[in-house]
Amino acid sequence: MLLSGSDDRTCRIWDTRTGRAIHGIVNFAHEITAAGFVSESCLAIASGSTVSIYDQRSLSIVAQAGSTVTTVEQAASGSEIQGLSARGDFVACVDEDGCVSICDITDPKHLVKFNNPHEALASCVCFHPEEPILATGGFDQNVIVWDIASEARINSFMPPAADDAKQMVNPPFVYSVDFAPTEEYMVVSGHADGKIMCSSESGSFSLPCHNYSVSAL
Repeated sequence: MLLSGSDDRTCRIWDTRTGRAIHGIVNFAHEITAAGFVSESCLAIASGSTVSIYDQRSLSIVAQAGSTVTTVEQAASGSEIQGLSARGDFVACVDEDGCVSICDITDPKHLVKFNNPHEALASCVCFHPEEPILATGGFDQNVIVWDIASEARINSFMPPAADDAKQMVNPPFVYSVDFAPTEEYMVVSGHADGKIMCSSESGSFSLPCHNYSVSAL
């Protein structure tokens, strides 16, 4: 199955074998900024400052946005969620104020916000597939690796400084982040200047890969 969300304020679940939508969720209050599968049977959908959790087993063919199992308020100030990542029963979110938070969907009222967040909009987030760590990226050009248990930074990485005109016009904001499947712990990030940065405890290096923003990895 495939889950998609749109600026038309709807989400759809697709059967990839037939190419047809099997469920639709409509009438969200805001555009969909992020969506993902969580736990064994649930969906997490970010719209505005809220993450809505749905049980896909109980969805009608066309469901209303209000037919949630539960909701998670990322920001009381109304700050828009920019990205989410799910692993097991946990959902991590980042928002336009730079905040990073995580919650267990079985206890959604217990939302944990990490200290020392990004200094500008946080644009992307990714769980490590095995280790209890999280990576985030933002418009402060920072890639931060977090320890989930302590809610503290393990490390942070920034692209090497550049003094050319292209850098001034198109600074290396972080648009995407992921963990590389290597034996050495490494984070890969996509930047607005078209470069991909590979970072580990031993250092970082950048690869000029695209002519414009690297929006996905």
